[in-house]
Amino acid sequence: MDASTTEKMEKEILPFLNRSARPDVKSIALEYFLGMTGSEDGRKFIASGNGYLGAIVSLTTDSQQGIAKSAYFSLVNLMTEEDTAWYVLNMKEYPNLCLSLLQYVVKPDSDHADIVASILSNMTRSQRCAVKVAEVVSACTDNDQCVSLEKIIQTFCKLEHNPKANLHYVATILMNLTQVPTVRHKMMDKQRLLLQRLLPFTEFSDSKIRRAGIIGVLKNCCFETDFHEWLLGDHVDILPRLLLPLAGPEEFDDDDMEKLPDDLQYLPPDKQRESDPDIRKMLIEAITQLCATRAGRKHIKDKNTYVIMRELHKWEKDKGCDIAISKLIDVLIADEPPEGMDNLKEMQIPDKLKVMLDEEYAKTQAEIEDSIKQEMETENVIATEKS
Repeated sequence: MDASTTEKMEKEILPFLNRSARPDVKSIALEYFLGMTGSEDGRKFIASGNGYLGAIVSLTTDSQQGIAKSAYFSLVNLMTEEDTAWYVLNMKEYPNLCLSLLQYVVKPDSDHADIVASILSNMTRSQRCAVKVAEVVSACTDNDQCVSLEKIIQTFCKLEHNPKANLHYVATILMNLTQVPTVRHKMMDKQRLLLQRLLPFTEFSDSKIRRAGIIGVLKNCCFETDFHEWLLGDHVDILPRLLLPLAGPEEFDDDDMEKLPDDLQYLPPDKQRESDPDIRKMLIEAITQLCATRAGRKHIKDKNTYVIMRELHKWEKDKGCDIAISKLIDVLIADEPPEGMDNLKEMQIPDKLKVMLDEEYAKTQAEIEDSIKQEMETENVIATEKS
């Protein structure tokens, strides 16, 4: 839009995005802007305008539920733009917006908790925004107003917490927050038992989003080499949780079977592998991360991970997963490096190879985010049709 059209809209339409405006004209104006958020150009126009973002945020607390819902849906789309998410997180007129959104999600009677969880999920996709939200969560003190990591997980794990919401997107909020090392360390606090509460959701059949988010949390936690012994030990026993979704109905001879973790022995003939390739890839990459240390590799080899990967390799059709499997198998069958090179993460990697690995990781993350975004857009369309 040219400058004159922009100025005209700010004068003629922006006043209707106001809580004091008549409900009918307010609703029409908001629906117009909601439609604009469906395109990149529309989102950029709103973000560059003088007051649109603040007006939309203000309408999330409108007394008319339909208007509040449309405002929330607008923010879901707007938060897919990193710069816009960063701007909204730092708006001076709404300094407590992040905390308010978190409080809304964990309240057991919130009407639009799923939409707000989607806002926070999109908002925390980038590292800097995740750090900003993590600071709010980490600053929590023991009072009814704070939203700690414990409270988020408690809300997520209680499936009937809110009869009006499924809260699947809380999983992707947790995945995004565990980009931040301080959150990972809290997640793996040996006294709090937080990570252990999330483990059952690696095979949550009712929601791909919930599975993907929690497996993303586990993968992020596996980047912390100092915690590998604890993750693989009896307190967490993470390896069976990562392997089971990758296992099929194949039968093994007695010797191979006995070496497998108990949960992977004598699986039923109708056992199905994880259907989503992005999730399978995250599982494989998490196991690969756990192979960074000599002790981790020994544990993973001793648990006969190779035979599960071998059969998965025969079955796999996705190219990205196939590459990830091959890399893991290479680690499992390779000779151990010389003494003093126990931690593969501490080995010097040529700059050219490091750039290639970084590019591949960024591509993988983008594919996962696009897959989740498509799932989110589908659910939002369905929700809009039902409303």
